[in-house]
Amino acid sequence: IIYACILGGIFFLLFGCNPRNNRAYLEKRIGTEMSRVYPTNKLEDLFEQFPDGFKVEQVYIKRGTYLIEITLQGDSSNHTISGVLTKTRASDDITEKPEETIRVDYIDGKFIFSDKEKAKELWPFDGFLFQKLTINQSFLSSLSMKSKSYNGNNGAFDIDYSIQNQTINQYFHKNEREQATLGFGSSNRNDDYYYYSVTVNYDNVYSFRETVSN
Repeated sequence: IIYACILGGIFFLLFGCNPRNNRAYLEKRIGTEMSRVYPTNKLEDLFEQFPDGFKVEQVYIKRGTYLIEITLQGDSSNHTISGVLTKTRASDDITEKPEETIRVDYIDGKFIFSDKEKAKELWPFDGFLFQKLTINQSFLSSLSMKSKSYNGNNGAFDIDYSIQNQTINQYFHKNEREQATLGFGSSNRNDDYYYYSVTVNYDNVYSFRETVSN
């Protein structure tokens, strides 16, 4: 019994009292870091935050069958922003190759696609979510939290909220009163490495993730 109590106390101290699993701590960290990007109207302004270059990824599941992904790379050597828009069949096979690939260039505030009509069919969004949405500590603390987690081994953390937000619903072409789950994830593994992802789900049907990293 004594040993059990000692072990229980150790686990409580290690995990139960970890300040990094505290909502206030997570929201301060997420809000401070993500406000560097959300919002950023012009993608080229990201070079101010990431002078060595950056990467933007956005993935969503279309009709539960296809993964639509757009990836852009900001090249610090010439300040160009380019990448690809792909359509890949949803599968557990990580080696699955895209069925369609469209080149994307971001020039003078516009997305230039190698196949404009096909791109419009695949990517229904008007730019990236970070061009529309403001995220900071005040915004996060005003939301209704659903869940949170923190991994003490690698510093990874996630936090989810229930939200009814006009900007988000307009972006996804939803009714302004639609309820969604807004999630955030990142890791403390390296202070020099910036990686934050935003997820949006509607009734666990519409799956979306947007990530900005350096």
